[in-house]
Amino acid sequence: MTHEIIDNPLTEAELAPSETPLNVQADPASKKRKSAQDALANKKPKVQENRAIYVSNLPRDTNEHEIEDTFKKYGIIDQGADGNKRIKMYKDEDGNFNGDCLIVYFKKDSVHLAIRMMDDYFFRIEDQSQGTIHVKEADFSYKKHKDGDEIASKMTRKDKKTSERNRAELNRKLAEWSDNEEEVAETFAPKKNKWAKVCVLRYAFTLAELDEDPAALLEIKEDMRDEAETFGDVTNVTLFDKEEDGIIAVRFKEFESAEKFKDAIHGRHFGGRKLEVSLAEDKPRFKKSARGEEPDSDEEERNLDRITRAQK
Repeated sequence: MTHEIIDNPLTEAELAPSETPLNVQADPASKKRKSAQDALANKKPKVQENRAIYVSNLPRDTNEHEIEDTFKKYGIIDQGADGNKRIKMYKDEDGNFNGDCLIVYFKKDSVHLAIRMMDDYFFRIEDQSQGTIHVKEADFSYKKHKDGDEIASKMTRKDKKTSERNRAELNRKLAEWSDNEEEVAETFAPKKNKWAKVCVLRYAFTLAELDEDPAALLEIKEDMRDEAETFGDVTNVTLFDKEEDGIIAVRFKEFESAEKFKDAIHGRHFGGRKLEVSLAEDKPRFKKSARGEEPDSDEEERNLDRITRAQK
């Protein structure tokens, strides 16, 4: 029995060798020190960008929601590692809001726009009894408060992945503000998780189907690999024959291939069942037997590395 996905969609430059004068013979230790010094010399200093504003004389009865609604007009407000907006409202000795707050934007250009539009302006047009608010560029002393770093250090792996998704969502919103979406996406895209090369497919088979036909396991894997290879190089296909949801994991060589495969195949039918396809966030940990088992793709890579080193 051949399984196929219905309505199939259509489907570095080499580094130049360093030139070393023939008449110079440097000892290994000297070359090592020089290499380390060159690396330090070529290392670009980290440029600090001030993306924060300091607002004073706000109404004492305002809240974070009202502040956000007012200042998000001038740019995307950044999110902390915990997913909350980076708006800090300062309090007096009694614990009440004192009228001052700090707002951190996602992009530094928003700072100048917010100052130009809101400095010496009324926070509430309908209530001018308190006078105008004052908006200025915050000094870097706010970075001395390591709340974000402390939160990040206590985050679990799952929390960090959630934080990455939050940053990706901010990047998407930022694209709406920018004239050059491609540049924005490239600059602010979050780091990709290595497991995002793996597509996890659900409902690709039934356990009854595997029990009825011993050859079905290999046939399903081969059919799925054939389909996946139309989107890019496939390094591993694993069928989890102990999972009632009919799970198959397909690992691609490149992230882009996995993303294209997911977008094209999700919702289509395979063997009479509607597929659900997602990118893995961690190493797939599902139940399977040893039937038709392929080496884990990580093991394949380690073996290739060992062979390559042995041949050198």
